Amino acid sequence: MSFDLMVVGAELRQAIHAGLALHGFAPAEIMLLASHTHFAPATDRACAPLGEPDAQFVAEVAAAVENLVTRILQASPVESRVEIRRGRLDHSVNRRRFWPLPTVGRTYGFRLTSTVMAPDPEGPTNELATLLLLRRADDDGVIAAIWHYTCHATAVIPWDVISADFPGAVRRLLRQRFGDIPCLFVQGCCGDISPKLAGSPVREGTAGRLRRFARMMISGPTFPPRIAGDWVRWSESLAAGVAAIAGQPADEAHAPKTLSTGAAQIPLAGFFVGSAPDKPLTVQALRLGEAFELVALSAEVTLGWQSILDSALPAEEGRLRLYAGYLGAVFGYLPTPREIVEGGYEVTGFQRLFGLSGNFDAGKIAPAVVGCAKRAIDDL
Repeated sequence: MSFDLMVVGAELRQAIHAGLALHGFAPAEIMLLASHTHFAPATDRACAPLGEPDAQFVAEVAAAVENLVTRILQASPVESRVEIRRGRLDHSVNRRRFWPLPTVGRTYGFRLTSTVMAPDPEGPTNELATLLLLRRADDDGVIAAIWHYTCHATAVIPWDVISADFPGAVRRLLRQRFGDIPCLFVQGCCGDISPKLAGSPVREGTAGRLRRFARMMISGPTFPPRIAGDWVRWSESLAAGVAAIAGQPADEAHAPKTLSTGAAQIPLAGFFVGSAPDKPLTVQALRLGEAFELVALSAEVTLGWQSILDSALPAEEGRLRLYAGYLGAVFGYLPTPREIVEGGYEVTGFQRLFGLSGNFDAGKIAPAVVGCAKRAIDDL
């Protein structure tokens, strides 16, 4: 399941699990992925500082999921194949920027140097977008699309609207091409990756420029101001890039005969010291024959984890593996050992918003996360 939500949350996950249990599904067979759009109604009480969830809305979403699954189970199965297409975009930027000057702020107090949330053009990103098309074997019709990219869905302007952000823009173009098909978005390890919007000149007087300069000298740099037109151009360009990938010849095609799922979890106490909601780190794996494997984590995973997991997890030759964050009941950010030492929003700044208070253990976090992922794959 793919949701236009910031996170799925514990309450919605529990309601969905209860509803689908009536149809014979175990929790490990149910993968709930959020697109992480910041412009959706809240669904998680543990993240109340980010928005209070409405119980009726949560119940309606869970009922909609069960209705969809009921329709799927009533449909006649068809033989199908999966086509994989990949291409590069240029729409994201790393947002963990080292700032060598002293800063003062409400979140961190006084710091001689810091890691601030601001564009870092030299920082790593993952611009590789992947599109999986599922086609009927009899008439070649497209049944569904699954696509993967790595970027925070935080670009919409104005900020106080309900929007699917760029996953919605891509979905519109894919449906224009293939019809009203399910288009599932799989959000990558985007915890430290933000939209790279080309800013338009913003008119401001001398006083405005002085205020921005003073803020930078006190708190460090941040993202420059944007206008609605910047978001429109950026999202339309990104969607056009994915549509172009959809139009190119398939890199590979498979007729998978099996679908496997696996899951594992560990308590946060295995790598976090302090208080936190009752949310373990959960890893789920999904494997589609010899074609494709998805490994998803219940956290805002930063990009560095992709290389850590790739190095530690054995991969089958010829099978594409993708990583995703924002699975189910997200507990908060998952920083790498290096980022824990560096500090910043993804290490400590986010904690109050997600109901955490404490410290990550840089020595324990990698073995704990890698071990959990290995167990999920072993469980396939």
